[in-house]
Amino acid sequence: MKRVIFFLALSIFLSGCAPKTNDQQVTTSGNEPATTANTSIGKCTPGSVDLVNYGDKGKRLASCFVEYPGEPSRQDKSYYIIEDICGQFTQGFMENILGQKLAKIVPSPISSLYNCSYYFDDKQYVMLVMDYLNVADQKKGREYIGHTIKVDGRIPMENFYAVQEDGIINTVYLVLGPDKFISIERSSSKVLEGDAVLQFAAKLGKEIKNYK
Repeated sequence: MKRVIFFLALSIFLSGCAPKTNDQQVTTSGNEPATTANTSIGKCTPGSVDLVNYGDKGKRLASCFVEYPGEPSRQDKSYYIIEDICGQFTQGFMENILGQKLAKIVPSPISSLYNCSYYFDDKQYVMLVMDYLNVADQKKGREYIGHTIKVDGRIPMENFYAVQEDGIINTVYLVLGPDKFISIERSSSKVLEGDAVLQFAAKLGKEIKNYK
């Protein structure tokens, strides 16, 4: 049993980790460069956008979030967040949430990891990670390694966050379903320090609370 729990705890850290990338230009699926943009912080003009490897166009919202084409197999009309995090959670969208300009955004260089890093400068970033893992197991794994699980009522969707033994918030989870969630990771505890990361999560949750 201890061995099973150990591998569960280990998978928590591996699921959201991506190796460091260099600062070369990369392009998101929304055709937006991952280097400093010239656009100002504010609303986007709603409309259709071309998507790499998609025949149908995406839908850009006023918030700058991009909804990708729906899948015919879906049995409901809900929007499902997919694996292209940088393409949906665009630089403009995140700048609006954060209230400040970003230096660049960088998608995961590993196709099996669904994350996007949003850089404030050359080193400091906040990362959004999407995982198809059991939410209950994530909580158990966190508790096993000594973290305390808490919920923030300001976040308008199912959520929890893990607090380290030293009181630092380690990771915030926005739950999309029993086996799907978006976690908020940071390059260090100095990024969105203390309650700021929960305030950020609350703003992000407000935008995606109706998504799955």
